[in-house]
Amino acid sequence: MSAKKQTVKYIIYCLIILVCDLLQNVQGLFPEIWGARCFLLLPVTIILAMGEDERNGALLGLFAGLLWDLNSGVHMGFNCIFIMLMCFFSSALVTYIARNIFITNMVCTTVATVLYGFIYWLCFIIIKGVKGGEMTLVTFYIPCVIYTLVLTPLIYLILRPIKRKLNEAPKPVIEDKREAK
Repeated sequence: MSAKKQTVKYIIYCLIILVCDLLQNVQGLFPEIWGARCFLLLPVTIILAMGEDERNGALLGLFAGLLWDLNSGVHMGFNCIFIMLMCFFSSALVTYIARNIFITNMVCTTVATVLYGFIYWLCFIIIKGVKGGEMTLVTFYIPCVIYTLVLTPLIYLILRPIKRKLNEAPKPVIEDKREAK
């Protein structure tokens, strides 16, 4: 793939991530169901990173995490590190072990989303000693994880044709020998 096509591809990927960040973090742009919010950036970024090399996948995760961290002053850096690591491991998984198919994408996004909800709850609610924080796992984080996982197949179906189009190799030009005569 030429450098120009790669640049265009990653600009489009970053714009997709930026739009998802706005949908996720601006109140009222994406529906909340009974107070549960969709963590759009996790599946979108992981699905985009899968099929890329580890470095580029990690950089996409770093960008998404940075955008998410900019909207929160409580845990600066957590999302950057977490999403970058998840994208790195997902990219490495597809590069060296598994194929980039629907089930692999679903497993990676499920693991990342469940880990995110649990680790965030543990580090920023329980360890910090937030009063009544134990119940937020059941009342907020598990519903958010379920909401995100329910939308993940739809996100995959939307992103798959975009990824295919952007990763398409140019078709070779075949001369028609009949016209040359």
